[in-house]
Amino acid sequence: MAEHTLGYGVIGAGGISRFAHLPNLARNPRARLVAIADIDPAKARRAAEDFDIPYWYDDYHELLANPEVEAVSVTTWPAAHAEPVIAAAAAGKHVLCEKPIATSLEDADAMVEAADRAGVRFTMGYQHRFGTGLPLVKQLLGEGVIGRPMGMTQVGVGPSAHGVPWFLQKQYSGGGVLIDWGIYTAHTILWLMGPVASVYATSEIFRSEVMVRDQLVTGIDVEDTVMATMRFANGAMGSWYAAWAVAAAHGGMTLDGSDGSIITGRDNSGLSVFSNTFSEPAHLHGWRQLKTVEPVLADLHYRKLAHLIDSVLDDRPLQLTGADGRDALELVLAIYRSAETGRPVSLPLARSAVPQSV
Repeated sequence: MAEHTLGYGVIGAGGISRFAHLPNLARNPRARLVAIADIDPAKARRAAEDFDIPYWYDDYHELLANPEVEAVSVTTWPAAHAEPVIAAAAAGKHVLCEKPIATSLEDADAMVEAADRAGVRFTMGYQHRFGTGLPLVKQLLGEGVIGRPMGMTQVGVGPSAHGVPWFLQKQYSGGGVLIDWGIYTAHTILWLMGPVASVYATSEIFRSEVMVRDQLVTGIDVEDTVMATMRFANGAMGSWYAAWAVAAAHGGMTLDGSDGSIITGRDNSGLSVFSNTFSEPAHLHGWRQLKTVEPVLADLHYRKLAHLIDSVLDDRPLQLTGADGRDALELVLAIYRSAETGRPVSLPLARSAVPQSV
């Protein structure tokens, strides 16, 4: 008997859908692309034709009513994530939501609660979790290689090539570099270091005009640079600098503890590790390089989709959940709040302190 495949629908036929979701679902032998929906019917129809999808709709509710659809990816713009995720959960569909989970904590909480109430699996589009380097860092920390964590620094900067103008419009994106690129980092920081107790941050819009596909976008109202100082619940300290208005791309993370340090490199440069806990003779103590080879980006996207598909078909717990996406958003919103007020902000955020639109 042939193995059951998961009937899959995609809500949103824009760039991330066509690059990351549709081609990787089409090549996954355990998935069956059933339907595509987009508010632009021409986009939905074109995607259906290009990927041989039987059904296309201009209303995602019709996609959710299709009994062949068992799981969905939500790939709309960030401010439009909550409604289809909640509706999908209510319809009994498993969900992968692209980042960020939402632009308000109220929406994020409602999404997580809807999935829990319906008993469906809900995961996030954090493809970096399915590489090789970060899981190795997590393993080393768990093994106590650097001892008690005391400090963390994170730098992630580079020139950003925006594909569509809405990236630079707060009403659609929810913010700039911090919620777009930085939402991955927020999740990574929490995954590796644990909860953040307080943050103090500043932000700036250094670039007021940007060319997007030969269109000059002016009146930009989202930040391109953020600097945050964090205090973790475990007592460790951290700093985080993110920017997408700079000329050169560079960055990485350092983790320092009572017995050693870990430094992550860019791309495939691997990890540098120092530890006093190594058992070799003293003359071998010192920095050592651990080579890690990261999959190409398309394969990382394949893995994040396979994570949901395999979880459903094999009845295995998710390693990355909607709640993780909610917590990453909370950290980002706390940083925004601190930058806005000029004051430290404590976490978890009180509902009254959460900005409805950042």
